[in-house]
Amino acid sequence: MFTVPRVSAALATVLIETFFYGIYLVLFFTSVYLLLTVKSRELRRGIPVWLSPIVCGGTVLFVAVTGHWILTMDRLFLAFVSFEGGANPQGFYGDFSQPTQITQSIFLLASLAIVDGLFVHRLWTVWAHNRWVMIFPSVTLVGLVVSTVGVWYDFSQFKPGDDVHDLANVWIIMDCACTVFTNIYCTVFIAWRLWRVNSIVGGRPEGGRTLMSVLVIIVESAALSAVWAVFFISAYAAQSNLRFLIDVTPPLVGALNMLIYVRVGLGWAHGPAPSSRRRPMALRFATTRSDVGDETIMDDYIPGKRPGDHV
Repeated sequence: MFTVPRVSAALATVLIETFFYGIYLVLFFTSVYLLLTVKSRELRRGIPVWLSPIVCGGTVLFVAVTGHWILTMDRLFLAFVSFEGGANPQGFYGDFSQPTQITQSIFLLASLAIVDGLFVHRLWTVWAHNRWVMIFPSVTLVGLVVSTVGVWYDFSQFKPGDDVHDLANVWIIMDCACTVFTNIYCTVFIAWRLWRVNSIVGGRPEGGRTLMSVLVIIVESAALSAVWAVFFISAYAAQSNLRFLIDVTPPLVGALNMLIYVRVGLGWAHGPAPSSRRRPMALRFATTRSDVGDETIMDDYIPGKRPGDHV
């Protein structure tokens, strides 16, 4: 069995998480800039863009990812400076009942739930509020929330000397399963929907290229998330300390999520000017009701679109 010392895994986590957190910060502020300087000129049925589910969800995700990284750095100093004078970092990192450990785990699981929620919202938008399509991801999202509560409770009951390999086993497996199923389901259905739309607008260079570029990013982001989940499950099954690299998850999934919005924002920024002689075609999926703040994904993904343009 491949083993890594717990302290070594913790130090590696600090370095890797900080690296991905830096990438996440760049993507987050880039997406905010593009949203507020480009898309905010248009109102979404009278509601400012910063009140949309995407922006609100992204802001909450930023709080969760940043809070997790801050606690990672805080726990580093606690382990090597404060706890028993820094003489026993192994004992500190091995105590899962530490308040900082429990709070950090909540931030981690919250970031997963937020990213999955944004993914489900993306599916809801692309499929024009089709309730039948939303049944399965809604169940897996609820399962993720339930498993988050279960992990928090098991961590709070942990005592030094307990077998860490038995800690929250069922809840952690359930959490991973719900996340993987949500990603696969949403990716397949979004990809199929966009592929069908692309077959319609394929003759339009602006629409076809933009749709396919967004489709590629969505599929690649989901694939990377799935690979990371498989890595964690494999390390967890092997009882390797590499499973503690799970703390890299918040900035990683956050960066993958922001990458989609940055690509969309760049599509807005580089789209043809509204006053151009020939405007690109804009697609809008039909909906049966008008929800405040909702925009169909095709409106956002085809550059050069102006409010009220429909096909």
